[in-house]
Amino acid sequence: MTAYVRYESEGRACWGVVDDEVVAELAAPPFAGEARTGRRLPLERVRLLAPTTPSKVIAVGLNYRSHLGERNAPTEPGLFAKLPSSIVGPETPIRIPLDARTVHAEGELVLVIGRTAHHVRREDVHHHIFGVTAGNDVSERDWQRDDLQWLRAKGSDSFGPLGPRIVTGAGWDDLRLRTRLNGQVVQDARTSDLIFSVPEIVAYASRYFTLLPGDVIYTGTPGTTASLSPGDRVEVEVEGVGVLANPVEAGR
Repeated sequence: MTAYVRYESEGRACWGVVDDEVVAELAAPPFAGEARTGRRLPLERVRLLAPTTPSKVIAVGLNYRSHLGERNAPTEPGLFAKLPSSIVGPETPIRIPLDARTVHAEGELVLVIGRTAHHVRREDVHHHIFGVTAGNDVSERDWQRDDLQWLRAKGSDSFGPLGPRIVTGAGWDDLRLRTRLNGQVVQDARTSDLIFSVPEIVAYASRYFTLLPGDVIYTGTPGTTASLSPGDRVEVEVEGVGVLANPVEAGR
């Protein structure tokens, strides 16, 4: 497996590949191949950013039976969109809008597209996925229930934490996913429990949207989700990827 990051160095955003806790800078995003500049920095000395800058942020709802409650299992992936401006990186605060009342964390495995995908067959999906990362599909439940669409509930600024790295070669069909709130585990599942598998999700989404390199798909959250309040700290851990940690603050 190989790990890629985006990070801030000397006031600019850079791409890099991680080698033994050292970041080797890349001249361009790695989706078409690595081009190293020769510059290297200790990983601990850089500030990590969200590991991709997607043109589209797609998500799947109700994709674990443990999250269905009394609802019937869906017959097709339930897709919705988050705004690219909702994406934030590790340690960037999740800011709760002042009029929000019920904000929940949703830990998820996130797919990162590496090759343009349009009407992709399930058996070819692996050619189009660059890697996986961890994500938090932050959601305002009252807005999700009452608004015409989920735009506010899912797409508000900072409602899409992503990171800390993209890992290639991970076995996305069976990875452990855990969410911790203030150190306590509130979600614990394996991606083998997904109702719709990774190939099914990407093939289905690519019927309707052309997926571009760097685009992401949040694959769904398991179990019961936890409510967030200012002062909290939420961590999403995906096996082999690492821990995506974000503090929670009151917004403006």
